Amino acid sequence: MITKKMLINKGIICELVDNREDAIDLVRKNKFDLVLMDVHLPGINGTIATELIRIFDKTTPIIALTAISLHENREMLLSFGMNEVITKPFAPEEFYITIAEYI
Repeated sequence: MITKKMLINKGIICELVDNREDAIDLVRKNKFDLVLMDVHLPGINGTIATELIRIFDKTTPIIALTAISLHENREMLLSFGMNEVITKPFAPEEFYITIAEYI
């Protein structure tokens, strides 16, 4: 994943999962400085995964990664418990600035 490579290039240690169940399980069992949540996860979207994570973790920042469509908007994504939204495609510097605000 390009995003993971970008994080590693900045010396950020990261874990990558590709489905809702693994994302929720990983956050439940570990302490993270930040979660980047793809809105369009296989099986169930990242908004529902975020909502479920917020049941047991209300403090870890969660940033949505999405190509916002006509059916999505920033306010809607934030209403599920996400702290911020990064829209794809994104400029690398804007990505790093947003991440830095939360870690």
